[in-house]
Amino acid sequence: MQKEITLSIEGGLYSRLDKAADEIRLVTIGLCLPGLPLQCKLEKVSLKDVKPSYASFVLSNGLAAQTPRQAKERWAVSPRGARPDTPPKGANQFFGSVPAPNHYRFKWGDFAALSYVWGDESIRRDIILNGKVVSITANLEGALRELAGDDAFGSRYKLWIDAICINQVDDQERAHQVQKMREIYSGAWAVIAWVGWSRPSADINHAFQFLRILASLQGDQRNLGKLQAESGEPSRGTYFCALNELMRQEYWFRLWVIQELIMGASSTVLRYGNHVIDWSTFCKGISVLYHGSNWTIKDLELRRELKFRGIGENVAWQTHSIHLVHMDLRPLSRFDEEGTNRVGFRRLLDISNSADCRDVRDKVFALVGMMNSVVSADIMKAYEFEPPRLFAAVARAFITHTNTLEPLRHGNPWGHPEPDPDTIYCAHGGMPASYTFLNDWTLLECKGFIFDEVVGLGAPEAGYFKWDKQRIIQCPSWRSAYGDSKATSSALWHTLLLSIVAKGERAQQCHSALLSLPSSFLAALPQFQSKGWDWLVGQRGYYFKWEKWRSAHDYFMLGEERLRSFFTDIIPQDAEELTYTEVYRSSQRAVQQRRFMLTKNGYFGWGPDNMFETDQSKELRVGDKIAILFGCSTPLVIRPAGDKFEVVGEAYVQGFMDGEALVLMESGACYIQPFIFR
Repeated sequence: MQKEITLSIEGGLYSRLDKAADEIRLVTIGLCLPGLPLQCKLEKVSLKDVKPSYASFVLSNGLAAQTPRQAKERWAVSPRGARPDTPPKGANQFFGSVPAPNHYRFKWGDFAALSYVWGDESIRRDIILNGKVVSITANLEGALRELAGDDAFGSRYKLWIDAICINQVDDQERAHQVQKMREIYSGAWAVIAWVGWSRPSADINHAFQFLRILASLQGDQRNLGKLQAESGEPSRGTYFCALNELMRQEYWFRLWVIQELIMGASSTVLRYGNHVIDWSTFCKGISVLYHGSNWTIKDLELRRELKFRGIGENVAWQTHSIHLVHMDLRPLSRFDEEGTNRVGFRRLLDISNSADCRDVRDKVFALVGMMNSVVSADIMKAYEFEPPRLFAAVARAFITHTNTLEPLRHGNPWGHPEPDPDTIYCAHGGMPASYTFLNDWTLLECKGFIFDEVVGLGAPEAGYFKWDKQRIIQCPSWRSAYGDSKATSSALWHTLLLSIVAKGERAQQCHSALLSLPSSFLAALPQFQSKGWDWLVGQRGYYFKWEKWRSAHDYFMLGEERLRSFFTDIIPQDAEELTYTEVYRSSQRAVQQRRFMLTKNGYFGWGPDNMFETDQSKELRVGDKIAILFGCSTPLVIRPAGDKFEVVGEAYVQGFMDGEALVLMESGACYIQPFIFR
């Protein structure tokens, strides 16, 4: 369960929850005096104990089949939603997330849910809960003390806090409450995202104001360079530093809060100390950074602020958190609110890998609220399993629910295809999955065939900024199966684009322009400038991916020819900016977290790579087999392990992504066989 709660709680605080009555526990915040423990009250309430007026409203407006969030939003804007004349004391912008008393949905009132990080467990503070002393982390106590100042949670408007509202020593209750996380966060009147505590003089305090300015911009106003020149906004010497500091907060790196933000959706308010911003404004402000050339401008502005303040320029943007909000949380919260989508297995793995949690099992349970309800219910049966068996149960649940073997290629989720490969490729040629689970789910038996083998490898990534060309493995005997140099050249640029460009569209002949994409930004810049390609001119800080990959592989041998011999640094006079933008973006995506490989039968493609792996025995290696498994959209790199196999990861092999390998099976060059994966 979340954050490995270790509360020291006296007996008698918890009595068993009545599942039939759909009971949960909620907190009200009482007396808050400086230097004295915060006074709080814990009580049980029933989520079935709704007011007749709310029940009638839901039925009369056809909302019974809608999500709890959709029903609440409609109720919030109904005439009953008129707010009281006087907002709660100190509520400030938080007031919008506090319902009017006549708008409570339940006979006992209403509730919000708190989203926060546990923080340093060694720094603890006491609160008084139902007259008993309870020790909680300082981060949680600080959040409750700040909320106490709003005077919003002192009576009938209550607060759900996992650390306090769940009996952490009762494993059965914890399992049950984990299953209710989606219902609680999506059904709460508001989700309060406690990002952290602010010092009055901290620069980070300007971050929310900056985001409000950005969110208010329309059309051409969203150009940060133009805004800066015309009005002096947005920088006052603190805005970009403040936003970067906000996105560096621990909050964005904890796995549980991702699910909580998505389920809170538009009802979420973010708080940093007494600074507040609503989720929609926050996301809209972040999105401006992705408009036009703003992504590059933000780098320049941050360096300018740092220089003005005498701070070294080695401070980099926390892009991980910015991408998380814009590319994941924003669209996922919208889908969740509309009730139209659930997160797929691959995206769940990507999210899980990108965030931290204290218990490895939380890599599963922190995300169950984002899964299809049938899948999550199946997984929750394994709540008390040890990690290996738990992860096997997760794979089984997704395989049986989708009736495909797509989760096998997700098992090593390196690389970032856009969109998901199963919407682009069909390496299995339409052959349906055939599988059986053995040995209490820990083994999977399925059918397919091996059609090739890895014989040469390009350089692996060595961290984010370089490739280790010393670890290239050449194959002098390799000869191209694609044909002459021209045919091999065509296969090469298709491979380096994964045969796709923007929005998953298949690459066309015009995208052979990749072969004249300059190998360095030094060679590219004057050509981009002379053609007026402003967006590509602004890629100085990002061109390194293509530049470093090319530099590491220029002397990689494709038979008797060096890879560099297929390229030129000269862009043709009649070149089109859109085409070069597409191949640049697609190549940037393709070379990340993938390793170029040659196959025994004269083909080439990509296998999985992991820049963070230190154990070379776990990496892609010469001798690994390449197989087609029925029901899996891409080839897989697999490795014999005694009489069984292990999945190394998904593969791209040029010429075998659309069912072409079935011809080898039909001709007798390959044969169907059973595979048992462990």
